[in-house]
Amino acid sequence: MKKKPIVSRQFSIVLVLLAMVVIAGCHTEGKQTGMAVINSKEVVTKCNAGIQVSQDIQHEFADRQSDLKKQEEAIRQLQNDPALSDPKSGKKDELQRLVNAYVGANQQFRQDVTNVETAKYKPVLDKINKVLAEYAKAHGLLSIQDKNGFAYVDPSIDITETIIKQVDQEK
Repeated sequence: MKKKPIVSRQFSIVLVLLAMVVIAGCHTEGKQTGMAVINSKEVVTKCNAGIQVSQDIQHEFADRQSDLKKQEEAIRQLQNDPALSDPKSGKKDELQRLVNAYVGANQQFRQDVTNVETAKYKPVLDKINKVLAEYAKAHGLLSIQDKNGFAYVDPSIDITETIIKQVDQEK
């Protein structure tokens, strides 16, 4: 059983949507404008608010994650039990019950993590969006895009660290 990171695919989707909202929210109003790039995942995970949310989520789900690890270990031990090959031992049925319980608990865990992430990261994403919109307006930018979509980005247009600092200063 592989250990899966707590950060979900849906969270990654939220990051992409964040970049799209910023792009859609910037208007040219007839001006010549430039563009900048950010690593949106880095902004979310390195700003103080994002770090705090991540720690809160880790703490909130630590016991359940520990329980899942214990279930994984029980399954491994039973898989290595020599009595498993004896049909009269009942070990195959026991293993199947453990695996079914683990799968159900793991699916519920992932769903619960996703729901909590969505709720807890929303204020962080709102704050980031506000900072990005203000930065774009102040610097006459048409767009701020996620740099992970590009093969090459000139470092001079990467504003990731600047945005992290501004998000940390935002009340």
